[in-house]
Amino acid sequence: MSEWIGGRRPVVEALAAGRSATRLLVAHSARPGPELNEVLAAARAASVPVETVDAHRVRQLAGFEGHQGVLLEVAERRFADLADLLAAATRRGHDPLLLILEHLQDPTNFGTLLRSAEAAGVDGVIFPERGAAPLSAAAVKASAGASEHLLLARVDGLGETAHELQDRSIRLIAADQDAPTTAWDADLTGPIAIVVGSEGSGVSGAMRRRCDLLVRFPMAGRIASLNAATAGALLLFEAVRQRAAGARLESGATPT
Repeated sequence: MSEWIGGRRPVVEALAAGRSATRLLVAHSARPGPELNEVLAAARAASVPVETVDAHRVRQLAGFEGHQGVLLEVAERRFADLADLLAAATRRGHDPLLLILEHLQDPTNFGTLLRSAEAAGVDGVIFPERGAAPLSAAAVKASAGASEHLLLARVDGLGETAHELQDRSIRLIAADQDAPTTAWDADLTGPIAIVVGSEGSGVSGAMRRRCDLLVRFPMAGRIASLNAATAGALLLFEAVRQRAAGARLESGATPT
Protein backbone atom coordinates (compact mmCIF):
# COMPACT_ATOMS: atom_id res chain seq x y z
CA MET A 1 0.00 0.00 0.00
CA SER A 2 1.03 3.62 -0.49
CA GLU A 3 0.08 7.01 0.92
CA TRP A 4 0.43 10.63 -0.11
CA ILE A 5 2.45 13.52 1.31
CA GLY A 6 1.40 16.98 0.16
CA GLY A 7 3.05 20.38 0.57
CA ARG A 8 6.45 21.53 -0.59
CA ARG A 9 8.33 21.44 2.71
CA PRO A 10 6.88 18.06 3.78
CA VAL A 11 7.82 16.54 0.41
CA VAL A 12 11.39 17.81 0.69
CA GLU A 13 11.68 16.54 4.28
CA ALA A 14 10.25 13.12 3.37
CA LEU A 15 12.83 12.71 0.61
CA ALA A 16 15.61 14.00 2.88
CA ALA A 17 14.59 11.42 5.50
CA GLY A 18 14.93 8.65 2.93
CA ARG A 19 11.22 7.82 2.72
CA SER A 20 10.71 5.33 -0.11
CA ALA A 21 8.83 7.21 -2.86
CA THR A 22 7.21 6.04 -6.09
CA ARG A 23 6.45 9.29 -7.90
CA LEU A 24 6.04 13.03 -7.49
CA LEU A 25 2.95 14.68 -8.92
CA VAL A 26 3.16 18.37 -9.78
CA ALA A 27 0.05 20.33 -10.77
CA HIS A 28 0.12 22.26 -14.05
CA SER A 29 -0.88 25.33 -12.05
CA ALA A 30 1.85 24.95 -9.39
CA ARG A 31 3.46 28.34 -8.81
CA PRO A 32 7.13 28.28 -9.85
CA GLY A 33 9.88 29.59 -7.60
CA PRO A 34 12.69 28.53 -5.27
CA GLU A 35 10.48 26.24 -3.16
CA LEU A 36 9.25 24.28 -6.18
CA ASN A 37 12.78 24.11 -7.54
CA GLU A 38 13.89 22.62 -4.22
CA VAL A 39 11.17 19.97 -4.44
CA LEU A 40 12.16 19.04 -8.00
CA ALA A 41 15.85 18.92 -7.09
CA ALA A 42 15.09 16.62 -4.13
CA ALA A 43 13.09 14.32 -6.40
CA ARG A 44 15.93 14.18 -8.92
CA ALA A 45 18.47 13.44 -6.19
CA ALA A 46 16.29 10.57 -4.97
CA SER A 47 15.64 9.31 -8.54
CA VAL A 48 11.89 9.80 -8.09
CA PRO A 49 9.93 10.20 -11.36
CA VAL A 50 8.04 13.49 -11.76
CA GLU A 51 4.62 13.67 -13.44
CA THR A 52 2.81 16.88 -14.36
CA VAL A 53 -0.93 16.47 -13.87
CA ASP A 54 -4.15 18.45 -13.64
CA ALA A 55 -4.57 20.45 -10.43
CA HIS A 56 -7.93 18.76 -9.78
CA ARG A 57 -6.20 15.39 -9.77
CA VAL A 58 -3.70 16.56 -7.14
CA ARG A 59 -6.46 18.01 -4.98
CA GLN A 60 -8.51 14.81 -5.30
CA LEU A 61 -5.66 12.55 -4.26
CA ALA A 62 -4.41 14.84 -1.48
CA GLY A 63 -7.78 15.11 0.25
CA PHE A 64 -6.94 18.55 1.64
CA GLU A 65 -6.24 22.04 0.29
CA GLY A 66 -2.72 22.64 1.59
CA HIS A 67 -0.86 20.52 -0.97
CA GLN A 68 0.72 23.58 -2.71
CA GLY A 69 0.53 21.83 -6.07
CA VAL A 70 2.83 18.92 -5.19
CA LEU A 71 2.08 15.41 -4.00
CA LEU A 72 4.54 12.61 -3.24
CA GLU A 73 3.46 8.98 -3.34
CA VAL A 74 5.35 7.09 -0.65
CA ALA A 75 5.42 3.60 0.83
CA GLU A 76 3.15 3.00 3.79
CA ARG A 77 4.67 4.34 7.00
CA ARG A 78 6.38 1.92 9.37
CA PHE A 79 5.45 2.82 12.91
CA ALA A 80 7.86 2.35 15.79
CA ASP A 81 7.18 0.64 19.10
CA LEU A 82 8.05 1.64 22.65
CA ALA A 83 11.32 -0.30 22.54
CA ASP A 84 12.39 1.74 19.50
CA LEU A 85 11.71 5.00 21.32
CA LEU A 86 13.66 3.99 24.42
CA ALA A 87 16.53 2.67 22.30
CA ALA A 88 16.71 6.09 20.60
CA ALA A 89 17.19 7.77 23.99
CA THR A 90 19.92 5.27 24.88
CA ARG A 91 21.75 5.94 21.61
CA ARG A 92 21.60 9.67 22.29
CA GLY A 93 22.94 9.16 25.78
CA HIS A 94 20.16 10.90 27.69
CA ASP A 95 17.05 10.17 29.75
CA PRO A 96 13.96 9.46 27.63
CA LEU A 97 11.87 12.47 26.61
CA LEU A 98 8.60 11.30 25.06
CA LEU A 99 5.35 12.91 23.98
CA ILE A 100 1.97 11.19 24.38
CA LEU A 101 -0.96 12.57 22.37
CA GLU A 102 -4.05 11.19 24.04
CA HIS A 103 -7.10 12.10 21.95
CA LEU A 104 -6.33 15.03 19.67
CA GLN A 105 -9.06 15.53 17.08
CA ASP A 106 -7.66 18.33 14.92
CA PRO A 107 -5.03 17.29 12.35
CA THR A 108 -3.54 20.79 12.50
CA ASN A 109 -2.93 20.48 16.24
CA PHE A 110 -1.56 16.99 15.68
CA GLY A 111 0.90 18.24 13.08
CA THR A 112 1.84 21.33 15.09
CA LEU A 113 2.73 19.18 18.09
CA LEU A 114 4.81 16.86 15.92
CA ARG A 115 6.70 19.91 14.67
CA SER A 116 7.30 21.10 18.25
CA ALA A 117 8.33 17.61 19.32
CA GLU A 118 10.90 17.29 16.55
CA ALA A 119 12.28 20.75 17.30
CA ALA A 120 12.57 19.85 21.00
CA GLY A 121 14.47 16.67 20.18
CA VAL A 122 12.03 14.16 21.64
CA ASP A 123 12.87 10.49 21.36
CA GLY A 124 9.43 9.63 20.04
CA VAL A 125 5.72 10.37 19.97
CA ILE A 126 3.01 7.96 21.11
CA PHE A 127 -0.63 8.19 20.03
CA PRO A 128 -3.64 5.84 19.89
CA GLU A 129 -4.73 3.91 16.84
CA ARG A 130 -8.38 4.76 17.49
CA GLY A 131 -10.27 7.69 18.96
CA ALA A 132 -8.00 10.44 17.66
CA ALA A 133 -7.15 12.27 14.45
CA PRO A 134 -5.13 10.03 12.11
CA LEU A 135 -1.69 10.89 10.81
CA SER A 136 -3.23 12.23 7.61
CA ALA A 137 -1.66 14.22 4.79
CA ALA A 138 -3.08 17.35 6.44
CA ALA A 139 -1.33 16.51 9.73
CA VAL A 140 1.96 15.84 7.93
CA LYS A 141 1.62 19.20 6.16
CA ALA A 142 0.92 20.96 9.48
CA SER A 143 4.08 19.39 10.88
CA ALA A 144 6.11 21.00 8.05
CA GLY A 145 7.58 17.58 7.39
CA ALA A 146 8.76 17.06 10.99
CA SER A 147 6.75 13.82 11.05
CA GLU A 148 9.30 12.34 8.63
CA HIS A 149 12.14 12.75 11.14
CA LEU A 150 10.33 11.39 14.20
CA LEU A 151 9.83 7.95 15.67
CA LEU A 152 6.06 7.56 15.87
CA ALA A 153 4.44 4.80 17.91
CA ARG A 154 0.77 4.09 17.20
CA VAL A 155 -0.56 1.92 20.02
CA ASP A 156 -3.75 -0.03 20.72
CA GLY A 157 -4.25 1.31 24.22
CA LEU A 158 -2.66 4.28 25.96
CA GLY A 159 -3.47 2.93 29.41
CA GLU A 160 -1.31 -0.15 28.93
CA THR A 161 1.47 1.96 27.37
CA ALA A 162 1.37 4.42 30.26
CA HIS A 163 1.65 1.54 32.74
CA GLU A 164 4.65 0.13 30.84
CA LEU A 165 6.36 3.54 30.84
CA GLN A 166 5.92 3.89 34.59
CA ASP A 167 7.27 0.38 35.10
CA ARG A 168 10.40 1.68 33.37
CA SER A 169 10.57 4.66 35.82
CA ILE A 170 9.36 7.18 33.23
CA ARG A 171 7.16 9.81 34.86
CA LEU A 172 3.96 10.95 33.14
CA ILE A 173 3.44 14.73 33.24
CA ALA A 174 0.46 16.73 32.00
CA ALA A 175 -0.86 20.28 32.16
CA ASP A 176 -3.88 20.98 34.36
CA GLN A 177 -4.87 24.54 35.20
CA ASP A 178 -6.07 23.43 38.66
CA ALA A 179 -2.68 21.95 39.56
CA PRO A 180 -0.97 23.57 42.58
CA THR A 181 2.47 23.71 40.93
CA THR A 182 3.46 25.76 37.89
CA ALA A 183 5.45 24.22 35.07
CA TRP A 184 8.26 26.67 35.88
CA ASP A 185 8.53 25.45 39.50
CA ALA A 186 8.11 21.73 38.82
CA ASP A 187 10.93 19.26 38.21
CA LEU A 188 10.71 18.21 34.56
CA THR A 189 14.12 16.55 34.45
CA GLY A 190 14.85 12.84 34.29
CA PRO A 191 12.95 10.25 32.23
CA ILE A 192 9.55 11.77 31.37
CA ALA A 193 6.63 11.48 29.00
CA ILE A 194 4.56 14.62 28.47
CA VAL A 195 0.87 13.93 27.96
CA VAL A 196 -1.37 16.19 25.86
CA GLY A 197 -5.11 15.59 25.92
CA SER A 198 -7.94 16.48 23.58
CA GLU A 199 -8.73 20.03 22.49
CA GLY A 200 -12.08 20.16 24.23
CA SER A 201 -11.69 18.34 27.52
CA GLY A 202 -7.94 18.02 27.97
CA VAL A 203 -6.38 14.92 29.49
CA SER A 204 -8.94 12.24 30.34
CA GLY A 205 -9.81 11.51 33.95
CA ALA A 206 -8.19 8.07 33.80
CA MET A 207 -4.95 9.46 32.39
CA ARG A 208 -4.95 12.40 34.83
CA ARG A 209 -5.19 9.97 37.75
CA ARG A 210 -2.34 7.95 36.29
CA CYS A 211 -0.03 10.95 35.84
CA ASP A 212 2.84 11.34 38.27
CA LEU A 213 2.75 15.13 38.06
CA LEU A 214 0.23 17.77 36.99
CA VAL A 215 1.38 21.33 36.35
CA ARG A 216 -0.24 24.59 35.38
CA PHE A 217 0.83 27.65 33.44
CA PRO A 218 0.59 31.08 35.08
CA MET A 219 -2.16 32.97 33.25
CA ALA A 220 -2.17 36.77 33.39
CA GLY A 221 -4.96 37.35 30.89
CA ARG A 222 -8.67 36.62 30.83
CA ILE A 223 -8.42 33.36 28.90
CA ALA A 224 -8.36 30.49 31.39
CA SER A 225 -6.47 27.91 29.36
CA LEU A 226 -4.15 27.37 26.40
CA ASN A 227 -4.62 25.60 23.10
CA ALA A 228 -3.56 21.94 23.39
CA ALA A 229 -0.73 22.37 20.89
CA THR A 230 0.56 25.48 22.69
CA ALA A 231 0.45 23.86 26.12
CA GLY A 232 2.24 20.78 24.83
CA ALA A 233 4.96 22.83 23.17
CA LEU A 234 5.51 24.92 26.32
CA LEU A 235 5.90 21.80 28.45
CA LEU A 236 8.32 20.23 25.99
CA PHE A 237 10.57 23.25 25.85
CA GLU A 238 10.46 23.82 29.60
CA ALA A 239 11.70 20.24 29.99
CA VAL A 240 14.43 20.96 27.43
CA ARG A 241 15.40 24.15 29.29
CA GLN A 242 15.62 22.36 32.64
CA ARG A 243 17.72 19.57 31.15
CA ALA A 244 20.13 22.06 29.63
CA ALA A 245 20.39 23.96 32.92
CA GLY A 246 21.09 20.72 34.77
CA ALA A 247 23.77 19.74 32.26
CA ARG A 248 25.47 23.13 32.72
CA LEU A 249 25.51 22.68 36.49
CA GLU A 250 26.95 19.16 36.19
CA SER A 251 29.72 20.49 33.95
CA GLY A 252 30.56 23.20 36.47
CA ALA A 253 29.39 26.06 34.25
CA THR A 254 27.93 29.14 35.88
CA PRO A 255 24.10 29.12 35.56
CA THR A 256 22.57 32.00 33.61
